[in-house]
Amino acid sequence: MKIISLCLAALTIVSCSAIVGDTPTETSVDTTQTSEPTTSTPANRECVRVTGGTTPIATGSIGGDALSMAGEIFVCADDVVVVGEDDINEVAAGAQLAAALGGPLLHPHPQLAAELGRLKPIRIHLIGGLDVMTPPNATIVHHSISSAVDETKLALGIADELRLPSTPDASTIVETIGAINARDRVVLPQTSPTSTSVPAEGAFEPIQILEGLAHATEASTIWLMDAANPVALLSAAGTGRAVGAGVVAYDPADILGHPEVGAALAGKAPESIRYMGTAPEADPWELAVLVKGQQVPGGGFLIYPEGQPRRYVAFYGHPETTGLGVLGHQGPEETLARMQPFLEEYAADGYQIIPTFEMIASVASAKATDDGDYSFEWPISTYEAWIEVARENEMYVVLDLQPGREDFLTQAKQYQELLKLPFVGLALDPEWRIKDDQVHLVQTGQVTAAEVNTVVDWLGDLVRDNSLPQKMLLIQQFQSRMIVDRETLKARPELQLVIQMDGQGPTATKDDTYGFLTEGTENAPWRWGWKNFFTMDPETPSPAYTIAKVPTPVFVSYQ
Repeated sequence: MKIISLCLAALTIVSCSAIVGDTPTETSVDTTQTSEPTTSTPANRECVRVTGGTTPIATGSIGGDALSMAGEIFVCADDVVVVGEDDINEVAAGAQLAAALGGPLLHPHPQLAAELGRLKPIRIHLIGGLDVMTPPNATIVHHSISSAVDETKLALGIADELRLPSTPDASTIVETIGAINARDRVVLPQTSPTSTSVPAEGAFEPIQILEGLAHATEASTIWLMDAANPVALLSAAGTGRAVGAGVVAYDPADILGHPEVGAALAGKAPESIRYMGTAPEADPWELAVLVKGQQVPGGGFLIYPEGQPRRYVAFYGHPETTGLGVLGHQGPEETLARMQPFLEEYAADGYQIIPTFEMIASVASAKATDDGDYSFEWPISTYEAWIEVARENEMYVVLDLQPGREDFLTQAKQYQELLKLPFVGLALDPEWRIKDDQVHLVQTGQVTAAEVNTVVDWLGDLVRDNSLPQKMLLIQQFQSRMIVDRETLKARPELQLVIQMDGQGPTATKDDTYGFLTEGTENAPWRWGWKNFFTMDPETPSPAYTIAKVPTPVFVSYQ
């Protein structure tokens, strides 16, 4: 019989052990019956080390990841649990047993024998009909699902159990990990199938697993894992319990689309969050947003979340005058009250409605201002009362710039304090962006995409640097010439671009304008908005008429 001597000196503090080659040599114990180990390994070993590692573990396989976790966390192990990956109920039983015994959960892998040799276990618990190569001095304990659960109860000193469907589904993952964390109960299927438990098609809905595991936790370390990989989640939960790690599931393709994940990560130090498994790491900004936990009005971290149609309905104007729009005709509370009938009508198509104040921050001037830019920049204090009402009522705020001869970026920076708020966005009005030899009401302004992109980068960086949720950047347009090279507008994940058709006039004219502005933009990185006028439109389009437009307006304001 071939004898292989293995020694992983960098990771072990005990002497190397001999591993039998082709045929396992084991001290065999049936089901839950155990015997005194024949090994000379000393009892009460200090086998667990808290490494504080932050490097992602992603070997490309669940078995490989489990070996890497064990190699980092354990210098030895009195108990090791080994289970296959094909039967979810068996994996769930194995994960609970490993967590209860304080040892690693491992899976069949070409390097499994070497790892078992390094760990020098007293007992190896095999779940199901596994036949793996084991060290000669370890006691081998064969378990069915029920006997593994019984030993878990014995190790924890508990009796409560929760019965789950015999065919595993999302609840199997959620309830198992919940039991591992609580340590006050065990879970097991209604019956213990003798054959592989094959889940029904679509049984493991990632969103159900994500939502089920997304809750505040006192775990010192968070392991962030793909919700679509249930076996990996169970495996990590079983091993991670030894170092107080909590498993949180996420959707790598839409990490900010699930605010539930934010509840689990809120307030955690970034260095305590670690990616495990094959899913790609999130953008550092996305992770920072989840940790900070600030959401936009309506919930979540995105202006227009997937799966939840959302529309912003705004009253437009300036707080200090009635001449620039309906918003200035009354105070903030009264404005919100006046908006209510419109909010209800705009929800008729099932969209979630976000009430919005769209306030002019810099007002175009027909005459030269003191600084010569033909624009009067109002102080931040002008908007503070409105900002507070918006904050208290889950409203969004958009600050509108009419910069005259100044560039948009220079003016935007003057309102940085307000733009750091998670519910305040920015609007650019090219109609009032004139050249140095032009004046308002004589010429109609325009802006280049290059200039807009300077704002995109500055505002995107502001959002990123302050761990803010996504912010709206709205650009108004009623002539094709108003945004030069529009197709080159830059998209950034921190911002949601919206182009609003804000022309006034007969409904048929507005329809034509909307048609030629939106034509061919199906794949553009921006969404579309529409503006109605109470006095300048001969007949103000109704909410029903407005929301029937194609493409559907997702930002509607009234002036």
